Amino acid sequence: MNPLQTDNLIALSLLLDEQIYVFNDVAKPANIEEKQALVKGPELHAVAEDTQATPALNTTENVIVSSKATPNSYDYLGENNKYILIIIKNAAHQFLGKDNLDFLSKILKAKKWSLDDVAIVNYATYPDLNFDGLKDFFACSKIFTFGFDPALLQITGIKPNQAMQFKGVTILGTWDLDKLQKDEAKKTVFWNQLKPL
Repeated sequence: MNPLQTDNLIALSLLLDEQIYVFNDVAKPANIEEKQALVKGPELHAVAEDTQATPALNTTENVIVSSKATPNSYDYLGENNKYILIIIKNAAHQFLGKDNLDFLSKILKAKKWSLDDVAIVNYATYPDLNFDGLKDFFACSKIFTFGFDPALLQITGIKPNQAMQFKGVTILGTWDLDKLQKDEAKKTVFWNQLKPL
């Protein structure tokens, strides 16, 4: 039995109520081997039958390390689940020493946040950080800086220890974690700004 076929435009218009387009010069999709051959390098892997490539994750004790393949890529601690960016300045460690990490974890816990909710970047590793690049990469709604002035990130109009808005992002710049940990008065000033956020 032969299938019903026609090239009569009137008959087709009665049978089909949607527009049909004919393209003669359509490129054929690359086969899966060609797609996987395009994705090379130790830091990238191919998803089966997908053309997307993602940076490899190096997970050790809550540490997510992004690829340094491009200038707009950063090594950071955490998973950034709540789009909260914490920027510290610590030349002695990749991110934080144990005491400072424990102290910061207590602050986060008091806000019902965890390390999974934030991304921690070390300014000492990236002295050319700027607000626009950070906002694009992390899609952050809040930025907290510890131990340096947010103006170094091209953030203007922000006063120390006051939560303020800059281009739709809440910014709070405060003392470094060592000073906060040792000084109850400073800790209180910081907490009063952080608590309502």
